[in-house]
Amino acid sequence: MQSFSVSHCDHCRLAMPPSETIWCQRCIALIPTPPRCQQCGLQTEHDTEVCGECLTHPPQWDRLFCVSDYIDPLREYVGKLKYAQQFWLAQDLGVLLSKHIAEPAPLIIPVPLHWKRLWWRSYNQSDHLGWTLERELSDKKHLTRCDTKIIKRIKATRPQQGLSRSFRQTNLLGAFKVMKPIKEKHVAIVDDVVTTGATINLLCVELRKAGVERIDVYTICRTGRSKNN
Repeated sequence: MQSFSVSHCDHCRLAMPPSETIWCQRCIALIPTPPRCQQCGLQTEHDTEVCGECLTHPPQWDRLFCVSDYIDPLREYVGKLKYAQQFWLAQDLGVLLSKHIAEPAPLIIPVPLHWKRLWWRSYNQSDHLGWTLERELSDKKHLTRCDTKIIKRIKATRPQQGLSRSFRQTNLLGAFKVMKPIKEKHVAIVDDVVTTGATINLLCVELRKAGVERIDVYTICRTGRSKNN
C-alpha cells in the first residue's frame, strides 16, 4: 500500500496531499476568476479582448495576465511577500500565476526597485516572482528567461500606494532606464500588484524605445477601478 506524507493547507489548515503550493486545491478553486479585458486586465461583464476603455485609452502594454483581484486570501499573501520578509511566498504565488499564462514571453523583466528601497527591504519581490515564472514556464516548447538587470530604477520615488492617478504618473517620470540591448521582440513585465498601471506604462515606454514590439504584464493581482484610478 502506497503511503504519502500529509501536510496542511496554509489557508484553511485542513490536511491535504502533496501539492505544488502551500494551499489545497479547494482553497485555490475558491479564488474568483471573473471575466476580464485581456488587455488592461480589469473586470468586464464578459471576457473580451479589448474593453471600451482600452479602445479609447489603451495602456502601453498589449496583454495582462493575473491570478485574481487584490482580495483575500491573495491580498494577505501578497502583503506577507512584500512587507513581512516572506520572500519564499513568491514560489507559491508564482506557480498560481503560471497557470494563467498560455504563451509565455521569451524574456521576463521584473519591475526594479531603487537601490535605497532594495537596501531597506533586502530583496525585490518581483525578482523572486520572475525567477519562479522562468522555471515554471520553460519547457520543450518555450524557453523563458528572467533578467533583473535590463532595466534600472535610477530615481528614488515616493511609494505609489495611496497616490492619485495623476500623482502616480508624475511621481515616476524619469525613474527608469534600459541598461543594455534587448534582442527579444516579445517581453513580459512582472510585478506583484497592478493598480493604475502607471509604473508599468512608463516601463513600457522605455521598452518600446529599445525596440520591443509586444509587451505582456504578469501580475498576481489586478486591482479594480477606484476613485484614484
